[in-house]
Amino acid sequence: MTNENKISINVGSPKKPIDSMIYSNFVEHLGECIQNGLWAYDPVNVPLVTDNPVLIGMRQDVLQAVKELKLTVLRAFGGCYSDVYHWKDAIGSRDSRKFVKNLHWGAIEGAPPEIGPDIENQFGTDEFLTLCEEIGAKPYLNVNYGTGTPEEAADWVEYCNGSIDTEYGALRAKNGRKEPYNVKIWGIANEIFGFWEPGYEKLPENYAKKYLKFAKKMREKDPTIKLVACGYENSNWNRTVLKNIGEEWVDYISIHRYLPYGAGKVTGKKHPDNQRCYYALMASSPLIENDINDTWNDIIAALGKNSHVRIAFDEWGVWYLFMDIVKTNYNLQDGVWTAIILMTFQKMSDKCPMANWAQLVNCIGTIQTDPDGLILTPVYLAFKLFVDHTYNNLIENLNVNCETFDTDKFRRIPKANNVPYIDCNATINDEGNKLSIMLINKHFTEPLNITLEIEGFSPKEQGVLVELNSQSPFEYNTIENRNKIKLEHKEIDDVKPNMTLELPAHSVKVIKLNKK
Repeated sequence: MTNENKISINVGSPKKPIDSMIYSNFVEHLGECIQNGLWAYDPVNVPLVTDNPVLIGMRQDVLQAVKELKLTVLRAFGGCYSDVYHWKDAIGSRDSRKFVKNLHWGAIEGAPPEIGPDIENQFGTDEFLTLCEEIGAKPYLNVNYGTGTPEEAADWVEYCNGSIDTEYGALRAKNGRKEPYNVKIWGIANEIFGFWEPGYEKLPENYAKKYLKFAKKMREKDPTIKLVACGYENSNWNRTVLKNIGEEWVDYISIHRYLPYGAGKVTGKKHPDNQRCYYALMASSPLIENDINDTWNDIIAALGKNSHVRIAFDEWGVWYLFMDIVKTNYNLQDGVWTAIILMTFQKMSDKCPMANWAQLVNCIGTIQTDPDGLILTPVYLAFKLFVDHTYNNLIENLNVNCETFDTDKFRRIPKANNVPYIDCNATINDEGNKLSIMLINKHFTEPLNITLEIEGFSPKEQGVLVELNSQSPFEYNTIENRNKIKLEHKEIDDVKPNMTLELPAHSVKVIKLNKK
């Protein structure tokens, strides 16, 4: 490779605030996400939580790993399962809760039972909301539109947010929680445009009409809640839904995307560790950008350019194999891709202030569990890079000149031309004295040298490098070697406003600088 790669950053240029809700996640009664993921049903060889009676079924190692992820929002209990979930089955004393069949995931013809396990409902509303408080995340609850009623949804709002003088606030207090949980984000339906969804609505007008019944009943219980309508990669659906709902009754419209496959089209028997898939993923961020821009245009067309409505990208992630929805593992390639997409969300959080990786544990999850410990996947490590080592203001005047590559079509990702090998975001704190520069080298085999020029910021000579990398993009953390891939930290003492850096192949590198 030649040395023609240059990045220039004008720190004095305009800044764009980054909404921290882009660092969010999602849980559902699917595979081992909750059953033997968040909640230990079978015996394990690690300690369970003992100091919080509401969370005594959680493993301490899972709770600690989730805390360290610093999630800003956690969505539950689906997903597709939300439209068969009856919240009253999972409150009160645990020995009296309703045991139910998994009426969505357990009903898929020919699917193995571990995909839709029977649900003992030990992890319900109080456990979920207590977990959110424990980890410092805002809760986001999806109500049952598909098989539930507006009254059931409104009762749930009252149970979570009502005073003890209300019927369901009193029930909450009886179950051990006097103070309201104050849940502010509520979704009404999930992917309800799809034939696979209980309560499937073919016509957007019908969804909007029924949505309003839910929204009005729910806001009667708490007028301050924020409501998420179900969007789709279809402008007619989005615009019709938003026009028929009206500005007053919606705060977000949701969209979903999994790559390189689409949900429901997940095939194959092994993780596709090959160069064609690798480069397709490295070139795929425009798909996410287009989803956001198209949905943004739908909001403007339906509600006007001054609308307060924003986008909730409340399911996104890497999905390869059907059985990944039980328990999967992610390699370095997937971690690098996650970083690329998180950089995209940083750039677009004015339009899309919330994004929820799907999912948290085991099921297409950032964290994998086994009876003896955890695997913190490179996807988890990519999130850690962002929440620990970037700041909340994006520097807009940043130019990358570098070599490019072309890719072939791979599954849901179309072919692409002239894709830059290098991605870069620069972020700065509110005080303007701490700068973080994130650099990604997408090259499959070659390190790249870059010239980095920083204007408007005189850095101290001492700085910190944090790197996510390994020998191959197809390496994993495993039970045999849990820390094969980890974030490497290194102090540097030769920082200059103009400097040359080497970026290893298939790597993510963060440079953290302090102002003189």
